[in-house]
Amino acid sequence: MLAGAPAARAEVADFNFALIATQLKREQFVAKVRRLKRRGARSLIFVGLVLVTLNFLFCMAYALFSLTLEASPL
Repeated sequence: MLAGAPAARAEVADFNFALIATQLKREQFVAKVRRLKRRGARSLIFVGLVLVTLNFLFCMAYALFSLTLEASPL
């Protein structure tokens, strides 16, 4: 092919197959990276919501605890 001689059909078919296979592998890799990014974003959102919930629960516990300390005994 590089020497200027015409290529045989089998060589052209092999070359086209290699191009298609390379493109397919690249598309699979890009899809995998997108899935990993999506999963990572969802995980970060979940962790953030858990932290917000824990913060809220600790604040409520602190508020209730401080109210019980200030209450006068009956």
